[in-house]
Amino acid sequence: MTFALPNAPALEVQDLLERDGPQAVALQLLTLHPVEITEALETLDHDERFQVVSALPINIGAQILLNADSEFRSGLLARVSAEQLAQMLDRLPIEHATQILEQVDDDRQTAVLAAASPEDAAQMDAIRQCPASSVGRLMVRLVPRVSPEMTVAETFQYIRRRTTDLETTNNLYVLDEDGVLLGVIALRELIEADPRAHLGDLMQTRVVMVTADTDREEAANLMSRYNFLGLPVVDGQRRLLGVVQVDDMIDVLIQENTEDVLRLGGVSGGDDAEADTSYWAGRITSAVKKRLSWLLLLFVAGSFTSQVLKHFGTELRELVQLSFFVPLLIGTGGNAGSQTVMTVVRGLALGEIRPRDASRVLLRETLTGLLLGMLLGVIAFFGGWVVTQDAGLGAVLGLSVVAVCAWSTCVGALIPITAHYFKVDPTVASAPFISTFVDATGLLIYFLIAKAILHV
Repeated sequence: MTFALPNAPALEVQDLLERDGPQAVALQLLTLHPVEITEALETLDHDERFQVVSALPINIGAQILLNADSEFRSGLLARVSAEQLAQMLDRLPIEHATQILEQVDDDRQTAVLAAASPEDAAQMDAIRQCPASSVGRLMVRLVPRVSPEMTVAETFQYIRRRTTDLETTNNLYVLDEDGVLLGVIALRELIEADPRAHLGDLMQTRVVMVTADTDREEAANLMSRYNFLGLPVVDGQRRLLGVVQVDDMIDVLIQENTEDVLRLGGVSGGDDAEADTSYWAGRITSAVKKRLSWLLLLFVAGSFTSQVLKHFGTELRELVQLSFFVPLLIGTGGNAGSQTVMTVVRGLALGEIRPRDASRVLLRETLTGLLLGMLLGVIAFFGGWVVTQDAGLGAVLGLSVVAVCAWSTCVGALIPITAHYFKVDPTVASAPFISTFVDATGLLIYFLIAKAILHV
């Protein structure tokens, strides 16, 4: 990989490292943004990356540690000393520093905390006490805290004095003398306000807020709903603890959506809120472990399809043509069910569907399945008739498609809603499981209709 330096020819990192050493590479890389430096070092092996990062200033090394992917970061963490890591973490926002700290083993965590400043160690320890998937792990603590008696002019003076300390200045949080959140005012609103006006007269008192133990996905949905750039985090007495920002929530939504997709695909299950979803992050044995349980479950569920075929073996021997359409039928039912599952799970995730809506959703999806089934059933009837020259078999196929579509959409809606009602992640009831279940029950419907119409 090559990269272009400002006012310099394209440079090969590997060649420069071998020719002039890590100090020369570090000197050239300092002209780049930390994200670009991280990308430039990706072509090197772990030892070479460590050599170059060690030659860079600590603050740049900290940014590389933050921007690196899981494989890159784990290689650095395995090589830096506890003292080096403590210095790097000191250059990062405390919430990001804590996330990185927790990626090393317990003994090294203790050593890093001992090498860190007492203030940083106390803050990181406090964050580690928050639930793994809570906003307490993500919130920034250095936010503008003002009083209602302050004027607009005084507020601008306060911001100028604190601008290097604050992690966000989009909103100002108005507190009383006990730190209780009274209201919020956007910085842009102060620009147009009278410099003599008091913040207590300008602030928005209806504030949407969360507590430190609020699930991060819930907070992300709130921010999306209200189009907020930041969401205040308070304790039980409404005292301001910090603010969770939209950039962190974007990362949360990406991770949560990735987890949901993996679960819907039967690749993962259970509570994986803290799992790293990077493709290269896990070992092959970990991937096997995640997939094996679902494949075993699907294997057992798939055996019911074999049992249905065995039970109707006599009918298949008497009318072999029935077997021609088995793949078509189970494929149609499985696909219809999977479509419904994904639609309903999305509605549940966005709060558009609630448990009390179960009957409405079931009715809606069943009617949708019936209409789809009738449209496909007409095609199936004529297709079966043309292939077998038997109108009766065409009728069996057409009616079966109608029934299977209606049944599969009903099941596809019922299982996620039921899981949500019992506080189970709906995505764990994955599409492959529903597809396999519909295969067996769809065949049962098919053969029962065939026995009723063809008297086989």
